[in-house]
Amino acid sequence: MAVNPSARYFARPLEVLVRVCLLAALLLPAAAAAAPVSQVEKDAREILDQLLAVDTSHGNETRALEPIAERFKSAGVPVEIIESAPGRGNLIARLKGAGKKKPLLLLAHIDVVPIEGQPWTTPPFKPVEKDGFLYARGVGDDKSMAAAIVAVTLELARAHTPLSRDVIVALTSGEETGGLAGVRWLVEHKRGLTDAGVALNEGGPLVLTPDGEKLRFVGISSAEKSFQSFSLTARGKGGHSSMPSPATDPVTPLARALVKVGELRFPAKVLPAVKQSLAVRARWEKPPLSSALERAVASAPSVSPADDRILSAEPSVNNQIRTTCVATMLEAAPQDNVLPTTAKATVNCRILPDETRDGTRDALVRAIGDNSIEVKPLEDIGVAPASPVTGEVPEAIRAAAARLWPGVPVADSMSTGATDSRHLREIGVPAYGISTAPITLGDALSGHAAHGPDERRPVRWLGDGVRFLKEITLTLIR
Repeated sequence: MAVNPSARYFARPLEVLVRVCLLAALLLPAAAAAAPVSQVEKDAREILDQLLAVDTSHGNETRALEPIAERFKSAGVPVEIIESAPGRGNLIARLKGAGKKKPLLLLAHIDVVPIEGQPWTTPPFKPVEKDGFLYARGVGDDKSMAAAIVAVTLELARAHTPLSRDVIVALTSGEETGGLAGVRWLVEHKRGLTDAGVALNEGGPLVLTPDGEKLRFVGISSAEKSFQSFSLTARGKGGHSSMPSPATDPVTPLARALVKVGELRFPAKVLPAVKQSLAVRARWEKPPLSSALERAVASAPSVSPADDRILSAEPSVNNQIRTTCVATMLEAAPQDNVLPTTAKATVNCRILPDETRDGTRDALVRAIGDNSIEVKPLEDIGVAPASPVTGEVPEAIRAAAARLWPGVPVADSMSTGATDSRHLREIGVPAYGISTAPITLGDALSGHAAHGPDERRPVRWLGDGVRFLKEITLTLIR
């Protein structure tokens, strides 16, 4: 007669109990390790997905902001969307506080750079989770910050959190084109809406270890490079492409000029705004880069020629220690069988805080060494002094980082990409850059970073970014 296999377990109850206990022992640590997701994190992710699904690469910010305005209205928070031009909306919401201190401004832009010509492997305006990453245009620059700001502010409103000061939320347009439709426009036309004592904006990095498992660095951006583009123009007589000559060809002299611009190296220096962050980086790099970083920090502001050769070979260090200029756009004949009368190039420069756009233009002219090439600055989008590296905001950022990630280095840093903070610093509002979207250095240097194809951030770290902003905000409103 066949025996039912399950009968063995009824016959051996002790064995069954042991197996159950062993299974429970294996499962408990895993369950304990998984921290519950808070409501503010859930809200931030939902808001982020909504923002990412709207293409704001050529305007259209108003449509992206309307659902957020409804969230604020439902929470009883006064809010308005102000358009600087049709479709170019700027959302301003305000939580009233006790007025003991000037307001705290939480700022993020929701416009993004275009995706035309980029080889995306996921739909750029549809949030896609793949291999532990969230892919979409703007996930790092700057919609994660916007979503975190909204979620944290709504939680403060719903909890009726006592506030020592007003909290102003500004989600803005046009940062990627100089802030002309956003913060710069607000400062010029609606300054009272963004008048604050201090501001938090994008800028300071949260750098992960190469495997993405741990946080290795927290940056506080108190300064940034200025953004300045120059046009280079060469002229010729034009004509038929079958009859070229030096007199008719402006493209070749322009090409020679661009080669010289590409070879130009501005002087290397270690400014106070980057000294701390370079010292921290030296801890995790390997020789010869780590040794060169240590020597450069010790000899700051000067950098030896030997160390400069090592440091300049690493793009993410090179852009911290010198002004950089690179050609980004070209224009010549309207058709392939026509010799152009003009050939033009746009050269984009990122200028160190202690240097000027006039000095940068002079350096370009000297490097080109050809008086027939016209070098003209394009629109001036603003330069501003650094914010103080001490005070309530840096202290709040350091304290929040210490609570969330004990032992992780926190240091002053300089943003190499111009942000809207300069428009606030110009009018005397100290602005500080942080991040709510951690990234590995590998992703930061690849196409997965801001402005590149397949922009992405690790999903598991998005919640930490929200908590980071919340901790800083709670400290500043006490």
